[in-house]
Amino acid sequence: MLTILVSYSEIALKSRYVRNQLERKLAHDITTQLKKHGYNDASTRRVFGRIYVDNVPSEAATIVANVFGVAKAMPSTPVKTGFESIIEGIVAEAEKTLSRGEGFAVRPNVVGDHEYGSRDIAIEGGSSVLEALENRDIYVNLDEPNVTLYAEVRNNEAFIYSEIIPGVLGLPYGTQGKATSLFSGGIDSPVAAWLLMKRGVNVLPLFMDQRPFVGDSYVDRAIEGFQQIASYVPESSYRLYSAPMGDIMQRITETREPRYTCIMCKRSMYRIAQAFSYKHKSRAILTGESLGQVASQTLINMYVLSSAISIPVLRPLVGLDKVEIEDIARKIGSYGITAITTDGCTAVPQGPATRSKIHILEELEAELDLDKLCRDASENISVIAET
Repeated sequence: MLTILVSYSEIALKSRYVRNQLERKLAHDITTQLKKHGYNDASTRRVFGRIYVDNVPSEAATIVANVFGVAKAMPSTPVKTGFESIIEGIVAEAEKTLSRGEGFAVRPNVVGDHEYGSRDIAIEGGSSVLEALENRDIYVNLDEPNVTLYAEVRNNEAFIYSEIIPGVLGLPYGTQGKATSLFSGGIDSPVAAWLLMKRGVNVLPLFMDQRPFVGDSYVDRAIEGFQQIASYVPESSYRLYSAPMGDIMQRITETREPRYTCIMCKRSMYRIAQAFSYKHKSRAILTGESLGQVASQTLINMYVLSSAISIPVLRPLVGLDKVEIEDIARKIGSYGITAITTDGCTAVPQGPATRSKIHILEELEAELDLDKLCRDASENISVIAET
């Protein structure tokens, strides 16, 4: 078993009190995620600027790196703090990682009072590796090494490692409040949800069930997309909620102004999400809207959408194009699921409005009594998936 050294970035900039709270939450989240993956013996402890994860194998470092708030995860071998023990550890790590003809560097970091310094370890460690592995034709390369051998000494503990796994960064999950996600299960909404999670927001995904105007595949895709983002959530259970939109959609299709169909549909979703947010103490609505991507996502229409409710609307994808969004989806593992083609919504009109007028919309919505239908839908929200 190894010890995984965990570093963080943004947390270190906070005040002492806030930093202490965030460190505690990060350590808790790391333990929770590891136990979800079966590493029940894992334990965490905090030292200044680091979190140590003990009693885990090296492959657990990838799980740790995907915990929100982690900057780097380094699977390392603990050694004694004696100078000879550290040099022996460096040589042992070199034997495991250096191949024939490769260049290497030794990068020590010594914290605390010791009879040696970082330079001593670098010089002796490099010499010892060259001597021990002379039959591999290795050489020192401080500029572009194939392998970097790290020695970290902190007071009465020392660790040797050669692998640094980049973390997802951000802030620990749930430390920045709640937001309700309009979660469709397409490419955009899981990415938007993940980006807010990364900023420490507890995201409550809410699916709008538009059947019979969409097929069952929409629901299946949403559940699969939900399960993927749920893998990042450091909680024992996580839920996908669903609001029935069928009656609302049916009423909207009866409008005398079909070009406003999509914008009325989206404003109805906003109203339902706001009611849900009030009930669950969520402080904002989160959407996957990207400026100019579809008719309802022009700047004017976004303004019109937001005017339907009073709580903030967060749009983390607003300045990204489709390629950038897809790249993030691939990175977080949701792309293959959410890119599945589904049948389009049958309520979409020819030539949807791109420059909607609020006074016209309000007249149409009053004629259709959409407020009442939205209240009814918000009172019939249910859980359709849970991890």
